[in-house]
Amino acid sequence: MYPGQSTTMKPESGFTLIEIMVTVAIVGVMMSIAIPNYLQWQIRNNLHQTTAEVATQLTRARMVAMNRNRSVDVTIEDETTGAPLNMRRVKVTGVLSSTAALPTPTVVLSKTIDYFGTTVAGGAVTMTFSSMGQRTSGGTGGQNVGICNLDKLQYTVKVLPMGKVDWEPKQEPGATPCPL
Repeated sequence: MYPGQSTTMKPESGFTLIEIMVTVAIVGVMMSIAIPNYLQWQIRNNLHQTTAEVATQLTRARMVAMNRNRSVDVTIEDETTGAPLNMRRVKVTGVLSSTAALPTPTVVLSKTIDYFGTTVAGGAVTMTFSSMGQRTSGGTGGQNVGICNLDKLQYTVKVLPMGKVDWEPKQEPGATPCPL
């Protein structure tokens, strides 16, 4: 022993193996609970985003019809039709009607909504907006478009006869069911 050196030993600092194993086990349990909930949230969020984007594109087509003083035909369909459900996505296409001055139809919007696993219930839907912004197809009531996800959850985009576009996170009664 050297002069001035203490005879007491300092305790070692750190974690024991048991403490580390308990911590890892707790984190593992928390992750096993959190990951499925996160995946469910992500699937629902993709459906939410797709439905909102379809409604936005329909509103945009209505505005184009009014601005150009010509009717616009809008088709909402599955992109990659026939592919497995988890590979499908939604495509919205708007075409100006032809006139004597412009006999060739003009595509005014084409948007593929890039959330795989979302699909249009019942297949392609077409609707027409007049130059006054009114919907002129699909009868006198609201025309609905169902958007589905992999969990068969369906949101509805509704277009009223006056042209107003709205959507809601629920399936309309009597709506076409989601594909298998």
